[in-house]
Amino acid sequence: MIHIVIDGYNYIGRTGKTGIHGGADLDGLRRSLLEKLAGYKKHRGAKITVVFDAYNSFSLGRHRESFKGIDVVYSREGETADDVMIELIRSKRAGIAVVSSDRAIIDEAKRHGVPFVTPGRLREMIAAEPWAGKDEDRDEGIRQEAKKGNPRRLPKRLRKASKAISKL
Repeated sequence: MIHIVIDGYNYIGRTGKTGIHGGADLDGLRRSLLEKLAGYKKHRGAKITVVFDAYNSFSLGRHRESFKGIDVVYSREGETADDVMIELIRSKRAGIAVVSSDRAIIDEAKRHGVPFVTPGRLREMIAAEPWAGKDEDRDEGIRQEAKKGNPRRLPKRLRKASKAISKL
């Protein structure tokens, strides 16, 4: 079973219509994301962990909770969600896939051979599910890289990542 690790506020900021800093109800945005992921988990059976920043909080330790089978992690004081995700990438390389658009997380995932997708791509994948609501807007302008080499076969690294992502 694949373990999907999601940078929560990064996902909300990249796919939300109002954005995190747009005065929106942050609890409502978190809850909406977790509800969508709960539906995805129910139909796909993947293990999902969502990491949120609690950078300016006064919590001395990480706070964990469960929401409909989704593991929700809040970082401790002085720690970012990026730090938590990089630690997970380094400790659990096999079987995880990362969802973030943060360069540091993507670079670390590449370094350790961990497949990753952007928040916009995950949103498209959820919207494409037959059970998903039709009100989801598809992201525009997703950049595709130019292919090099033999067009009939992907490089081994990409075939491996593609296989892991297809399990999402």
